[in-house]
Amino acid sequence: MSLTIGSHGFHTIDLIIFIGMLVMAALVGIYYAYKDRGRKSIENYNYGGRDVSPVPLGLSIAVTYISAMTVIGFPTESYLYGLVSLWFAFGPVIPNIICCLYYIPLFFRLQLRTVYEYLEYRFNSKVRKVVSFLCIVKLLFYMGIAVYLPALALNAVTPLSLQWTIMLTSGICTFYTTLGGMKAVVWTDTLQSLIMLFGGFAAMVKAIMVVGGLDEMTSALDRGHRLNAWKFDLDPTLQRTAWSYFIGSTFVFNCAACVGQPSAQRFLSCKSVKQARIAALVSVLPTMIFLIVATISGCAAYAYFENCDPRSSGKITKNDQLMAYLVSDVFRDVPGMTGLFISAAFSGTLSTVSSGINSIGSLLLEDFLLPYKPQMKEVTKLTTSKVSAIMFGCLVLCMAFLTEKMNGTVMSIATSLDGSISGPLLGLFTLGIFFPWTNTIGGITGFLVGTTITAWIALSAIMYGRPPDKTGLLTVSIANCSHQTNLTTYLSTQQPFTVADATTIEQESSLKPALYYSLWSISLYYHNALGFGLTLVVGLLMSFLSGPKKPSESDSRLFQPFLDHPCFPQKIRTFFRFGVPNTTPTRYADVEPPETIQLLRHQVKSKKEDLYISATSNSSDALTS
Repeated sequence: MSLTIGSHGFHTIDLIIFIGMLVMAALVGIYYAYKDRGRKSIENYNYGGRDVSPVPLGLSIAVTYISAMTVIGFPTESYLYGLVSLWFAFGPVIPNIICCLYYIPLFFRLQLRTVYEYLEYRFNSKVRKVVSFLCIVKLLFYMGIAVYLPALALNAVTPLSLQWTIMLTSGICTFYTTLGGMKAVVWTDTLQSLIMLFGGFAAMVKAIMVVGGLDEMTSALDRGHRLNAWKFDLDPTLQRTAWSYFIGSTFVFNCAACVGQPSAQRFLSCKSVKQARIAALVSVLPTMIFLIVATISGCAAYAYFENCDPRSSGKITKNDQLMAYLVSDVFRDVPGMTGLFISAAFSGTLSTVSSGINSIGSLLLEDFLLPYKPQMKEVTKLTTSKVSAIMFGCLVLCMAFLTEKMNGTVMSIATSLDGSISGPLLGLFTLGIFFPWTNTIGGITGFLVGTTITAWIALSAIMYGRPPDKTGLLTVSIANCSHQTNLTTYLSTQQPFTVADATTIEQESSLKPALYYSLWSISLYYHNALGFGLTLVVGLLMSFLSGPKKPSESDSRLFQPFLDHPCFPQKIRTFFRFGVPNTTPTRYADVEPPETIQLLRHQVKSKKEDLYISATSNSSDALTS
């Protein structure tokens, strides 16, 4: 028995494997809800009791980064644009080192309940709330797309409708996240990372074997002009180059690791700075492996479909169905493998969405509700978190349905929204942590200017499109297709730029705004870096124009020197403190004493512009011990 679409089958064993993965996720939530039934506290629900092992946490962070967009979308990227996309895989290295050196010690020193709580300490509560709200909106858009993509892939190989698969995915995520909290999310992510790795690796190896090995695949890539990994072009309007992928990836992972609530919440689930650093470093290798496997899978897919592009021939309706179609084709005689690949794609979605729901619930409680009701009972906090998880799960479902109806537009807006918020947010944290002169006016002005200009550029690019000679889209062939449908319509809109198009572009140039070929054409992968740079420059400029803060009056707990390791000479370490008093220990093996953190929060609440803590001598001794 098999469920069949066209010539491809989704066998009973495939369905069993897929359902088994979903049941496993649900059982993990039930298990932790039962196991922790006697520990009903918000600390245990959102932070796993701050005693979670760093290795599963690292895997959880990795698969939070690696959603269905990687398992399904990234192979399509290398299929259409070539091997240059491999540079995206090297982005996680630098950000996690930065996170280990600067941000993790800061998180533990202040025992932040959300990463944006720092913005209230450093600036004021309004900055915290504005940023937190924008990040909640961004996460909802991202999770909606993460739910939609695997549903689209499953729809390519089974009779299951998009609506049912979207509802199933959202329901399972909401179920086990609501029941089990952070522990359920982390351990489900760990199991799902293994499914994703095995499923993606099996698809890659099988596709390479079918096309005749690495040599044949390389030859096909050469014929298709896809051996372009060394495309080091500095033109920022070229959408896909080695520089745009690497720089863009570095900033994307920097924003996610350093100032993203899902990552920060996991780091704070560890018992010490050392274990949090281990978790951060553990996440690097799996993330790189997932991205490399996805890239090579797309290259193998091109070699397999070299002379009959499946979308051009009408075999699939959207490019994001490519990998599911490939797997169902090469594994047609191996029941179970298609189910494994679809499970891998859905595992990426479950991990991303469950992490997002858990993080958004924490943001809602800590950033918006508790400031107004600080005496809220523990049971009420827990109930609120669970109700908010259900509520946000429903919102993710709505976003996924919206993505289905307006696929291209919503995805472009969501990607632009991420670049417009994440880059300026990283710039705002950089201003607060490393530049003691930054005042509240400078910080919020820099953030708003960076966000506004980046969003304007991104939305203008969506409205007017980008010059076709800048996209990097490579040629596909239909020479050996046995049947060809809808070719005229498809090829008229999807074929890459040729010399013959130059005349048409020149004729249309007078109809486009002047910025169409310059500012609005900047690669989407540079938007995070652009927002970061604008925030930094405008923030510092406005701070000095409006009266900079005096470093000597700054609270050292809110400041991180660029260089503060004992291996550097004392003069260098003093210089990079920029005049900030050296009253904070340089090593943070443990967190600050709870009474000191409570004192800091009390003083922030009573006088937000003056964060100096008049600690008792006992507290001072405890801080330096």
